[in-house]
Amino acid sequence: MLTLLDLSAAFDSVDHDTLLKRLQKSYGLSGQVLNWFTSYLCGRVQHVRTSAACSTPSAVLYGVPQGSVFGPILFLLYTADLLQLVKRHQLIPHAYADDTQIYGFCQPADSADLCETVSVCADEVSAWMASNRLQLNHAKTKVLWCTSSRRQHQIPSGLVRIGTTYVQPVSSTRDLGVYIDADMSMKTHVTAVVRACFAALRQIRSVRRSLSRHALLTLVRALIVSKVDYCNSVLAGIPGQLQDRLQFVLNKLPRRTAL
Repeated sequence: MLTLLDLSAAFDSVDHDTLLKRLQKSYGLSGQVLNWFTSYLCGRVQHVRTSAACSTPSAVLYGVPQGSVFGPILFLLYTADLLQLVKRHQLIPHAYADDTQIYGFCQPADSADLCETVSVCADEVSAWMASNRLQLNHAKTKVLWCTSSRRQHQIPSGLVRIGTTYVQPVSSTRDLGVYIDADMSMKTHVTAVVRACFAALRQIRSVRRSLSRHALLTLVRALIVSKVDYCNSVLAGIPGQLQDRLQFVLNKLPRRTAL
């Protein structure tokens, strides 16, 4: 069972004071290093500007700079205690920046017990987030039961309680750009990749006569090959039929872009 938690405005909600105290007490940072992080986070201001008018600048007390190298790292340090909370419920957490997932395994007969464990864990996660100025979006949290195609009929179809919301398990979901199917077949992911590649290929073909070989090759690599290559390790062992669909895309590339 895979539960994908959704956080509302996660990076914008990090409390600077709490983060700095956590860096000091939990990670032992002090002196010049802690001062450096303090200067990086604090002292920032923001304002709204329209034409020639500007609002009064206000101090930025929350959030880590998005798009920065330190943003995801600081957020993970800020929420590290959350991972230990999940482990206390005999579940497996996984975090990548503000994307947090919870895994659990069981036999089909024990699925009801696993659902209850996940629900209790989600309650504690929600409470922890609220105490740390973060907000768990219950309605956008997704639940996916994973098993082999031969056991698909044993997957529970009932709703799973996540906080105050009852979530309907999905047959596939997107996680960090990869679509995961309940039967782990990767059919949805391959279909999405092929669709996106052909859409980009149609756009490239409409202007290819106006492009040099170098420009055409750059577009193909950026808009098509990059999609096929992205997380291609998860495609290891997929059926030949799905491999052929991906190869068909590469065979349709303009001849001038032989890679």
